[in-house]
Amino acid sequence: MFTQSRSEQLVEDYGRKIVKGEIVPGEKLPKVEDISEAFGVSRTVVREALKGLSSRKLIKSYQKVGTTVLPPSEWQWWDIDVLTWSCELEESGEFLKHMTEVRLGIEPTAAAIAAARGTEEDFQYIYSCYQKLEEAFGDEKIWAEADYDFHKSIMMAAHNPLMSNIVQLLRKALMNSREKTVTAIQDTQENEYTSPKEEVLKRHWEVYEAIRDRDGMKAHQKMEGLILRVNQLLHHIYKDKRLS
Repeated sequence: MFTQSRSEQLVEDYGRKIVKGEIVPGEKLPKVEDISEAFGVSRTVVREALKGLSSRKLIKSYQKVGTTVLPPSEWQWWDIDVLTWSCELEESGEFLKHMTEVRLGIEPTAAAIAAARGTEEDFQYIYSCYQKLEEAFGDEKIWAEADYDFHKSIMMAAHNPLMSNIVQLLRKALMNSREKTVTAIQDTQENEYTSPKEEVLKRHWEVYEAIRDRDGMKAHQKMEGLILRVNQLLHHIYKDKRLS
C-alpha cells in the first residue's frame, strides 16, 4: 500500500488550501521554522514540500519577502494534483466550465481525425464502448466510467498520443462532470427526444456513426454538439450566467 511521505502530506495540505482559496494569492506562507514546529517535522521536510508547491507554480519564494502564493493564472494546471484538488471544490462550476472549453477545442478535432485515421479495429472498440453506455444509463458512477471510456476510445482512434494524454490527465474532472450532467439531463431533456436516455444514447451513437462512416466533418459537428450540450447542462446545474 502506498504511504505518503511527510513532505508529500505537507504539499497536499497546503496545495488544497491554496486551490480552495483558503490561502489567497499574494498571501505569504509561514517561515520554514514555523511550519516545521507547527507540523512536527524537520526543516528539510518543509523545504522539500515547498519545492513541490513551487514546481506546481502555486508559490514562489522571494528574497527578503518570503514565500508567496501565486495567482491561478500562474499555476501548473496540467499537474495531476492541481487538477485533482480543483475537482474537489464543492462549487467547481467555473473549473468544469474551463474544462469543457478545453474539450471543445480538442474532442471535435479528435473525432474528425479518428474518422480519417482510425482502423476497423478502432471502430469496433468505440462500438463496444458505446454498448457499455447503453447498459450503464441509470447508474451515475458506472455511466461516468463508461462515458469516459467512450470518449477515450475516440482519442485512441485518432492515434495522437498528446490528445490521449490530455484526456487521461483530466480523468477525475471528466468523471466528476459526467456524474453531474447525467443527473441534470433528467430535468432539461431536449424536446426532440422522447426520454433522457434516448437523447444521451442518440447523441453518442451519432458521433460513433459519423466516425465509422469516415465522415470527418459530421464527426466534428456531432462531437461539438454533444459537448455544447454538456456546457448547457453545467449552466443548469450551477445557475451561473458565466457558464453560458
